[in-house]
Amino acid sequence: MSIIEKPLQLQHLTLKNRVIRSAVHSFLPDQDGRMTDAEYDMYETLAKNGVGTIITGHCCVDPLGRANPEQVNIYSDAYTEQFRRAAAIAHAHDVRFIPQINHAGPRAIDNDDLVDVVARPLKKGHHARALTVEEIHHIETCFIDAAKRVKEAGCDGVQLHAAHSYLLSRFLDPTFNQRTDEYGGSIENRCRMTEEIIRGIKETCGEDFPVLIKVNVDTKDEDAEGYHDEMVYLLHRAKELGVELVEFSGADFINQPKDATLYYFPQIKRLKDEVPEMPMSLVGGVRSLADMEKVISAGIECVSLGRALIAEPDFVKKELAGGEKSICVSCSRCFVLPHMHPGIRCIWAWKKERARRKKAAAES
Repeated sequence: MSIIEKPLQLQHLTLKNRVIRSAVHSFLPDQDGRMTDAEYDMYETLAKNGVGTIITGHCCVDPLGRANPEQVNIYSDAYTEQFRRAAAIAHAHDVRFIPQINHAGPRAIDNDDLVDVVARPLKKGHHARALTVEEIHHIETCFIDAAKRVKEAGCDGVQLHAAHSYLLSRFLDPTFNQRTDEYGGSIENRCRMTEEIIRGIKETCGEDFPVLIKVNVDTKDEDAEGYHDEMVYLLHRAKELGVELVEFSGADFINQPKDATLYYFPQIKRLKDEVPEMPMSLVGGVRSLADMEKVISAGIECVSLGRALIAEPDFVKKELAGGEKSICVSCSRCFVLPHMHPGIRCIWAWKKERARRKKAAAES
């Protein structure tokens, strides 16, 4: 038995193994923000093939903070029921189901009034204005209400998306946050919005409702050592606030060399050594069973998979059966292909489909 198969008891969550499907945008929901049969089928496939916990792609908490045209919505009660069906699919296989909730900030679409931590010029001639304190409180309420809805739908918790330059991430990161009020400056102030959301969720959903966070382990700010110290502070505060698990990603995952593995292992291992009491997971460059076992052997509680499961939804099952390393080559075409070929996410899947179409055409 591999160590990745060992169950894990967190504060309020029991996981059947150490493998998490990290949040990745599936491109499968419809334009109205609802899950399609293809989305439900994806969860069924993941649940049957060795994943212990499924975190959904980011779900929109505010109509003014929608990141993608085919993003799942959770900003009103009208969108709650779809989560009940998805959670039931996971639970049938003893898999935990945790929606990730998010606000895109200045990366929002279909919005002429873009907002950011501070006012700044954006790409393509756009401009974002600074959020007012009143607007910050409104967005916090949007996150809290979204968490209440997914709890009512029977989900096992909620993950706050505070990575990858979306709004919560931009408040945490000194690269983006130059505010001079109570939401900027010190790391205590830059964490304030995320902390207020966590407290609000706990007050509304109960102290035992699991809250997870996804955070960047690195920053584009020049003071890398200073940011490390700030992540130590964040981990201590997360523990004090009752956060279930912190999942670490990175600001530059898409630019990593194609042959790189475990992109952020040294940084996360160092954080784990300094804050051993806070459960963590690592995502980024996990390409084999050996990679997964290295993470868990280092004392990091869980390992999270993204692109490896896009390329092979049965990756975990295959690895445990003695398979080769992932076929994923980190080409990142999975961010482009769905726009050209709806329903197809991986270049390997597209090659198979193209060969099938050629064969069918030749036989017709």
